[in-house]
Amino acid sequence: MYWTDAWRIAAAMWENSLALGETAVASHAVIGHRSRTIDAAMRNPLGADSAELNRMVPEKMAAFGQAGAALLDDWIGLHHDMLAQGSDLAAMLTGAVPVRARAERISRRASRMAVRAATAGGRALAPIHATATENQRRLGRKPPA
Repeated sequence: MYWTDAWRIAAAMWENSLALGETAVASHAVIGHRSRTIDAAMRNPLGADSAELNRMVPEKMAAFGQAGAALLDDWIGLHHDMLAQGSDLAAMLTGAVPVRARAERISRRASRMAVRAATAGGRALAPIHATATENQRRLGRKPPA
């Protein structure tokens, strides 16, 4: 179990770094395209690409809202596990329960917490990555204004 968790953590860190790099490249392309769209709209408001201009804020709000929700879910899960760890540690220290059963549960929970912490960034980045890369593909087919 623990070796597989170590592999899951390493894989999550690798996947997160790749997704972060792709997001950065896509964001650069999208920001460049949209900057030219805004510039063209300021020069010729009647010829502006209003569909593209109207997408900018709502899509960011949706992506960052989903990212925040994912982070919150992970933080709540980690908080729950930390409270349970404290409870088990306190029970072990007072001698109220057999140590072996609690120690195994503490060990399994610690491994689960490490995996959750390592994969939380990827879950939070996923909606932002999806939005940025989709915009890059869509805007790459569309000539800048």
